[in-house]
Amino acid sequence: MSLNSLIRWLKPRELVFFDLLEAAADNVLESAKLFDREIRIEGTTDWTDFRRKMKGLEHKGDEITHEIIERLDKTFVTPIEREDILTLAHALDDVLDDLDAIADRLVLYNVHTMRAPFKEIASLNVSGCEELLWLVHSLRDMSNPEEIRKHIRKVNALENQVDALYHSALSGIFSNITDAIELIKWKELLDTLEAAVDRIDHAAKVVGSTVMKNA
Repeated sequence: MSLNSLIRWLKPRELVFFDLLEAAADNVLESAKLFDREIRIEGTTDWTDFRRKMKGLEHKGDEITHEIIERLDKTFVTPIEREDILTLAHALDDVLDDLDAIADRLVLYNVHTMRAPFKEIASLNVSGCEELLWLVHSLRDMSNPEEIRKHIRKVNALENQVDALYHSALSGIFSNITDAIELIKWKELLDTLEAAVDRIDHAAKVVGSTVMKNA
């Protein structure tokens, strides 16, 4: 047992941080599922209700992040290093911010038809958020680091799949879209969704480094 682990074992542990991180990860997954479900509704031309729902989840995520920061300011001993808690909290919030930004742009850009690669990436985003929720829960009991590493590798594999889809989608829009404004719209939408998956991968790596520190 490392010195840091021993200190945390001997002193009172503020397990509420696990509750808050798990709530944040669950909220991110709910947002990813909402996003994936809504963009698959055929013939959607009015995204305002979707944006309202996403904005509510984004505000909920902000409240959880603020609660984590406030508790860190008042807590002397944390169950894992405070820097890791804060980094993970911000990484989770960033995923949700990207999805919320896309919901805003669907309204702003008056998007009527979803491109197939965009829907494929959205589906993989859900899978990544499911893995991330599992990983955040694993921080309560880090007794099986190999299993945790297996799930981190799954997230990395998903991120690689998304990268391939993203580059293929970019090639497609540059080849098939002749309207410059439409091209700019779709490039930004794809960029932001791909970035959300990158943030999931980053959050998974934060979990991995936290497990290594507490081994």
